Amino acid sequence: MHLNLTPLARLAVATCMCLAQPAFAQEVSLTTNDGEMALAGELIEFTNGFYIMRTDIGQVQVPASLVSCSGAACPVGGQAALDFTIKGSDTIGAELMPLLVRGYAESQRAVVENQTVGERQHVLTVIGDEGIGDTLFTTLIEDHGSSTGFRGLLDLSTQIGMSSRRIKSAEVTALAEAGLGDALSFEQEHGIAVDGLLVVVHPDNPVDALTEKQISDLLSGKVSNWSQLGGADLPVTVYTRDGNSGTFATVAGKFLDPFDASLTAQARIVAGNSEMSGSVFGDPGGIGYVGFAFRGDNKPLGLISSCGIAAEASTFAAKTGEYPLQRTLFLYTTNAELPARAQGLLAYAKSPAADGIIEKSGFIGFNIDSRDLARSAQSIRTQIDTNESRQELAALRELYIDMLEWRRLSPTFRFQTGSSNLDNASRRDLLRLTSYLTNDPNISEVALVGFTDADGAFDANRTLGYARAEAVLGSISSQVAGSSFDPANVQIKSYGELNPVACNSDFAGQRLNRRVEVWVR
Repeated sequence: MHLNLTPLARLAVATCMCLAQPAFAQEVSLTTNDGEMALAGELIEFTNGFYIMRTDIGQVQVPASLVSCSGAACPVGGQAALDFTIKGSDTIGAELMPLLVRGYAESQRAVVENQTVGERQHVLTVIGDEGIGDTLFTTLIEDHGSSTGFRGLLDLSTQIGMSSRRIKSAEVTALAEAGLGDALSFEQEHGIAVDGLLVVVHPDNPVDALTEKQISDLLSGKVSNWSQLGGADLPVTVYTRDGNSGTFATVAGKFLDPFDASLTAQARIVAGNSEMSGSVFGDPGGIGYVGFAFRGDNKPLGLISSCGIAAEASTFAAKTGEYPLQRTLFLYTTNAELPARAQGLLAYAKSPAADGIIEKSGFIGFNIDSRDLARSAQSIRTQIDTNESRQELAALRELYIDMLEWRRLSPTFRFQTGSSNLDNASRRDLLRLTSYLTNDPNISEVALVGFTDADGAFDANRTLGYARAEAVLGSISSQVAGSSFDPANVQIKSYGELNPVACNSDFAGQRLNRRVEVWVR
């Protein structure tokens, strides 16, 4: 096994926190701190806590914090320049990650010095005692894309990988084969926020919701006037980001690629969320897409699935995982023990203390929200009028009455495929929920309500829903043991396949429907 590390371009001429050593062009050997791997080559430069080397696998960069250097050209004091590195997604690294470092520093009564050292590379030095004490830690944030984070974990050049997508199976396999653990485990996969997008129109536009195909037709120019979709007699103006934008790639992957469509040549390119929001608001015929935090006074369109289910364009729906135009932002680690300060930063990023920073960055945190169920109750009332199954009709009436009396909390529990074990997102939500239930004096009753997909008989599905709700109750009971919250007071309900939140026609939709909701009153 060797250190297959990525090259570092332009760093040699960048302004550094430490004095760069002259070009050594002398042989050195680097050995990992556990003594298991070594790399030899010509030391070109040592700067910002990295050894820049020319080896038989090409020019590489190796973080000094992970290795010891032997050879006459090894710089004095190079070992302590960086405590850990963070690499990966520019969605996270451009603003959110530096703010999380700053928030963690403030929780430790420290300040942050941020210095640019290369293209999309920043060294952050955290200084204790509000800037007059010792350095607590120094970290490098490098945001060249999610894939670079996983490569950094694999070649040991980073300790925390940032990703705006879930890790791919090939990346999971590579890390496992390298002895770096299971990247899909709760200990190594850390969801920190949701990046949700809204399709927005002018507030005076009477159109409230559209199917994915209708939005595709608007973006591609096949529909050129709002009157074709029940709106006013106004020409459609499409506002978009340029082709290099990851946000555009997300929109294209949802609304253009599945329909073999291309963006209209008449689309007007804007620079970012703020300009997009302002452009749509200033154009009665405009349509565009923005992050949740940049909606402004525009109207978000509801998204109607292929089976007619309208997804609510809200932060609540994003937190439950039921809004289709969203992605989770992740931090990934390996099974190696993190430096203490890296552990502290990771714990802070996942804690309620970070929610304000996450929202300030334009993303959605996992703090608990609630809402009434009146909208869902109206849908159930309509089904009561049309359903002819005596068995389902009784359950629908029971569900309708319950929905008028309870409120739903945003934590929603789902299970690993083919397992009764909660998935990582549910385990994360469980920790927040138990704290919420223990500390909120306004909650007098709690219900766990099980739902399933449509496969199987109605009675069997309702029984399965009860079993899953009981499983969640067992997890809650273990978390709140010794607290003032009494799990014995939690009610268990199940409505099986009723009230689906997604189509049952594919695996993704079925997985969303297999859930346990939390209701309170």
